[in-house]
Amino acid sequence: MKLRVLLPLLVFGLIAVVAVLIPSAQSIADSRTQQVALQRQASLDQVVQRARTALVQGGTSGLQAYLDRFYAVYGEAVLVLDESGDPVASAGGLSPDLDVRAIAGAASRAIPQVSLPRVAPWAPDSALVAVPVIAAGDLSTGVVVLEVDLVPAKTEVGAAWALVVVVGLLLLAALMAASLWWTRWILRPVRALDSAVAALRAHRGPVPLRPSGPPELRRLSRAFTTMTAEVENTLEQQRGFVADASHQLRTPLAAIRLRVDSLPRDPDAADDLAAVDHDLDRLEHTVERMLTLANAEHRASASRHGVDVARDEGAERECRVSASDLGRPHRPRLDAAGLELDAADEPVCTVPCGRADLDEMVQVLLDNAVNYAGSGARVRLALRADDGSVAVRVDDSGTRLGDGDLENMGTRFWRARTHRSTPGTGLGLAIVAELMRAGGGHLRLERSDLGGLGARLEWSRP
Repeated sequence: MKLRVLLPLLVFGLIAVVAVLIPSAQSIADSRTQQVALQRQASLDQVVQRARTALVQGGTSGLQAYLDRFYAVYGEAVLVLDESGDPVASAGGLSPDLDVRAIAGAASRAIPQVSLPRVAPWAPDSALVAVPVIAAGDLSTGVVVLEVDLVPAKTEVGAAWALVVVVGLLLLAALMAASLWWTRWILRPVRALDSAVAALRAHRGPVPLRPSGPPELRRLSRAFTTMTAEVENTLEQQRGFVADASHQLRTPLAAIRLRVDSLPRDPDAADDLAAVDHDLDRLEHTVERMLTLANAEHRASASRHGVDVARDEGAERECRVSASDLGRPHRPRLDAAGLELDAADEPVCTVPCGRADLDEMVQVLLDNAVNYAGSGARVRLALRADDGSVAVRVDDSGTRLGDGDLENMGTRFWRARTHRSTPGTGLGLAIVAELMRAGGGHLRLERSDLGGLGARLEWSRP
């Protein structure tokens, strides 16, 4: 974005500087050309007076002496022709060649040929000018031809143009510096807003915004800061509400269970009491999972603000395990459900996660395999470590989950339509995602190469 704002400013600035420099350079060249023409016109007037006297009176010795002194002073060749075009006197070796005769012929018609080409560094080094010698009336009795030396004028114009270019470059540099400052001033709050939005989207801590830039962007920064604070407060209130509600529900649930347990066991009401016990078990499990989720969300929120709650409470933040160690406590349950667990003893890796959190996350992933993969499915538990990351992966060969289900998995309380009757709360993967976020890792769900669900717990090495 900086380039898109800066480039038009620089282009327009370059056009403006060039639009000023070109007329200035032309004005310098025209002024110097006019100055040379006026100087040579005055010199030619003196030569014309001496040539008129010599042509009228017939004596050319004095004219030749004057031309020699003229050449010695100015260093420019001069030639005097009579009315028939024959040389009368000359100095500097100027001969009546075709160019000289052409300009002399034009001047013999009583029309002075004193126009010079614009003096520029690429102009010719010399130019011819011719003035008629008018005697009696308006008739020309001869022509004076002068070869004007333009080299000194070209040098002066080149030096003046170099100065103009230097001034133009300084102006362009000043314009570039001003444009950079202006662009940074304009875009500084935009970049800050972009970073704040990225942090908010990545569930990191809110980036404090210092209002800067134009008034409109200052107001936008203040509004965004207010909005971010309100969103964070709303999320914290939501987490607090879930935790408080879960805590408050545990007491009446325990009281209800005690009352149910104390009821007389009437054989006719045994099925109803069993159903009530089952519903109470599900409700207590849901409340327990809600408390676990609230705690995981609190830890994840604290982690985004740079606070590690588990470390502050003294919990270990890493453990050395193998896939076999992680799967061993769950193997009897999977065998009872008719699932084959594949977990190797090697390698043994250091996982940047507490053992309690890791066991809980693996349990959730294996529970999903039990509930959704189906009897006879194969479950593979693998541990992988390299220079950049550590990953725990659980894959199953079940075919009960469709591609559409993969997009919704991990949403709180979501259950697949075909598995609504399966025991569960729909909070397991949400808890895993929050625990991973609290530990600086990521939960990734995808289609496994075995055909079922592939869940990967991945941490990046510092």
